[in-house]
Amino acid sequence: MSAPEAKPPAPLALKLAIGLGLLANAGLAALLIGISGFVFGGPEGARGEASAVMGWASTLAICLLSPALGLWMWRRNRRDLALAMTWLPPLAFLVGVVAVF
Repeated sequence: MSAPEAKPPAPLALKLAIGLGLLANAGLAALLIGISGFVFGGPEGARGEASAVMGWASTLAICLLSPALGLWMWRRNRRDLALAMTWLPPLAFLVGVVAVF
């Protein structure tokens, strides 16, 4: 049996990119929660259109699950995939904003 391979240390720039991606996802989640009253028709519950509520809920789930799975990939030494999963929701949001305007 051979000894398990040691993980090479991650470069500082990659750690910084992952950290900024996590902050961007947290900001997106806060923004989605902040605008939920407009989607749901008020603070009392989900009274909006079903498609709007489902779109909001799936977007929030992606903003929370994608960075969590990215951190899981980081622990599995798949740093390239971790970076992509962390930055996917903010980049998709940016593309959506540019496409609207």
